[in-house]
Amino acid sequence: MQMIESTSEDQRVAEQWIREYLAREHGDLGRGGAVCPFVGPAREAGAIRMESLRAEPADGTDELVGSLRDRMQHFRDLPVPEGKEPLTALVVLIRDLPRHRWRLLDRAQRRLKREAVREGLMVGQFHPDCPEPAHWNPSFAVSRSPLPLVAVRHMAFHDILFLHADPVLFAEYRKRFGIRYEDGGKVPQEFRTLYEGAPRLPAPTGNSYIDYQSVTLLHALHQPRTAHQAESSFYLAGQAKELLFSLVLEEVRAAQEGIAADDLGRSSWHMRRAAAGFRLLGEFWELLSTLSPAEFHSFRDALGDASGNGSYKYRELEFALGVAAPSTAATYEGVPGVETEVYRALHDASVYDDALGLLVRRGLLSAGALGPDRDAQAIRDAWARIHREKSVSSGLLRWAESLMDLAQAFGRWRSLHLLTVERIIGYKPGTGGTTGVAWLRHVASQHAFPELWEARSCLEGGTTGGDHAFPPSPLDPGPGASRKRERG
Repeated sequence: MQMIESTSEDQRVAEQWIREYLAREHGDLGRGGAVCPFVGPAREAGAIRMESLRAEPADGTDELVGSLRDRMQHFRDLPVPEGKEPLTALVVLIRDLPRHRWRLLDRAQRRLKREAVREGLMVGQFHPDCPEPAHWNPSFAVSRSPLPLVAVRHMAFHDILFLHADPVLFAEYRKRFGIRYEDGGKVPQEFRTLYEGAPRLPAPTGNSYIDYQSVTLLHALHQPRTAHQAESSFYLAGQAKELLFSLVLEEVRAAQEGIAADDLGRSSWHMRRAAAGFRLLGEFWELLSTLSPAEFHSFRDALGDASGNGSYKYRELEFALGVAAPSTAATYEGVPGVETEVYRALHDASVYDDALGLLVRRGLLSAGALGPDRDAQAIRDAWARIHREKSVSSGLLRWAESLMDLAQAFGRWRSLHLLTVERIIGYKPGTGGTTGVAWLRHVASQHAFPELWEARSCLEGGTTGGDHAFPPSPLDPGPGASRKRERG
């Protein structure tokens, strides 16, 4: 990326967005006041500086991170009017970044966030598809702007809203603002609640392995409710699955980054690891299937309403795979930190959205097929065409099959879940208010990436598949269809 002069049109659009959106109230914000209370005073003080970077055709996340790190250093070196440091901001417009690469700004911001916070800075990304949710109304994607840009500013007291859920980020916030909470000063109750409930890092032990893996903290978190050994296995397996959900989700997001950068080899590599993560998750069902019905019922009452269906990290993973309805996000409303994470995943595109966008860019699918009324037949034909016309040495075919490997691993995990529950509790109602096996059987029947599966039926005899009958897609015609959008 390279620094360029900002065009008058870009500046006009950005300034209009700052003036007419950020500096004003918005009905979907969930609170009164401007979208960004900082912007009005900063504009009046003349403390907002605007610059432009031009993306090169081959630029990916690494190049974005490097360029934005340079702008952070530049921001620290800027002369600041006396008394105006808290209002100073640098807005960096990103020119010539194709739409399918806008998501790389999200990835770059996540990679820079800890580095910025350590230096007392905040870095925020904005673009027309930005998934960042509003704190007071997470169903509202608050950070969408008419063109891609990044803003750098100094950390402020209200940033507890964005830093409380991560113990590393919170520790940096606490260094700067903790005294205001701990000396009995006047603090909004919402801020105090977040501050007091924020996770703290454990004290170092001096043992490098224990400290690196947070081993003492991990073991301290193993807190089954009964003395039954069977519950200990059940409890630990559940905690381990939560960690693996995070691993798989990060690999899926990395695969999406590869798609956005048109690097199919990289995308396939991460989907391969995500699929391996699902296979490892499946082994936990093998472990849990060793519990007899009597052993499970010996501690089941201690679960109360707790159910794996309440896993927010798994819900984020379902959104990343495109297999969950938006309505499921409402389950986490009011849960500090968790609600924001879930809605961010909901607002974001799935790996299948990005895969279909790549088919558009490669000329295998028309952009119109990805509209509100998705053309499933056209999508099936596009996947079938890859298999008919590409040899096994084709990078596009290998990538499509790595996508299928991921879908199959996910489906296998769901099927093993069904079999394990059926083996242990039979047809009794499940915990958390589900119908148990009946609900799991319905879920297990729904494939990730449905047209990729259905395309197999379009291949015999070279037909287009027009005469084949297909099962309904997981989100067709359900509520999830509304979150699909063109990614070409």
